[in-house]
Amino acid sequence: MNGFGSGFPKERCARRGRLLCGVCLALFLGIFGGCQAPAALLWLASYLPTGSEPSAVVCPSSSSCIAVGQGGLFLTSQNGGQTWLPANSGLGAALANYNLTSAACLPTNQCTVVGNQGLILNSTNGGQSFSIQNVTTNGNLTFNEVVCQGSGTPACAIVGDNNTLLLQSQSGASWTPDLNVLQAALGPANFNQVVLQGSTIWIAASTTSGTGMNALLLSQNGGTTWSLVVVSQALAPMGVSGIGCTSPTTCFVAGEGALLETTDGGATWSSTLFLGGAAGSSPLLTGIYVGPGNTVWAYGQNGALYEVTSLSSGALSGEAAVAQILPASASALNFTGVTCLSALSCLASGSSLAISGGIFYSSASSGG
Repeated sequence: MNGFGSGFPKERCARRGRLLCGVCLALFLGIFGGCQAPAALLWLASYLPTGSEPSAVVCPSSSSCIAVGQGGLFLTSQNGGQTWLPANSGLGAALANYNLTSAACLPTNQCTVVGNQGLILNSTNGGQSFSIQNVTTNGNLTFNEVVCQGSGTPACAIVGDNNTLLLQSQSGASWTPDLNVLQAALGPANFNQVVLQGSTIWIAASTTSGTGMNALLLSQNGGTTWSLVVVSQALAPMGVSGIGCTSPTTCFVAGEGALLETTDGGATWSSTLFLGGAAGSSPLLTGIYVGPGNTVWAYGQNGALYEVTSLSSGALSGEAAVAQILPASASALNFTGVTCLSALSCLASGSSLAISGGIFYSSASSGG
């Protein structure tokens, strides 16, 4: 566990990646009688769609960003995501037939966008234009996430529905299905998130009906062999469906009401304390993002957006997930992705079937 006890004293709390402290959240005030807890960032809307909903955002440079979404939504920003304009993908009206789900870029200006119907788009100019690298006649195949790493093999990975994993040995190379992953006894599943850490690959999955699972897939040799890493059902009763790692052995996983950390490659797990958020409710988390300085973000449904923060004081230490300050309209959104330009400058995409979603950016000036 995290080492929090009923006698938690008044403490100074350090946010991972920066020292930013503020007034304690109401939860801590009510339980512990007062302390200085990490302040949440204020998030503002930078794009509110009138049609297609955004699903992912990525920034190839410190100022240039790309957002993609449903119905071929394709946007660019030249000021770090504070304002957005429709972009010409170079693919014409045909792009509107696809739902774009994820994007990743390398410092070499190599960018990849994926979506449903097995769509893979490739760019060699930082996302200014794309070409179709793959599309399948299997209309049921949806790619859920693409990630790339600056060094290490494989260079990039794509995960999708129906136990799908594609690997790219080096940037710009062809995509190769990894069938070795099927040897791990996970059963029929949709692969949701993938992590690359050198030759280590982690995959978080859910059942085909969308329920999180109590096991992760792990390869320590670039996808040649795979093993199952069990996540305690006692800590995650509804399983986990998202993962992010700061090293090959230190990872966070997210699920319904659960945010867990391992520092030993999954041998043991510890729970993370939630601060703030809707009173009396357990956040339904679906994803993890690891940003600059190893900042860790957890996101999910019903406006769930948290930053993981280290708390420490003498013998007391642990991790806490701090709910972010969002516009009221964002409380009904399902956050689908986060990306950060720095520890204090981040973007998040959110969507909903009932109301208009949006792209939101954090304001560092809110830390008081």
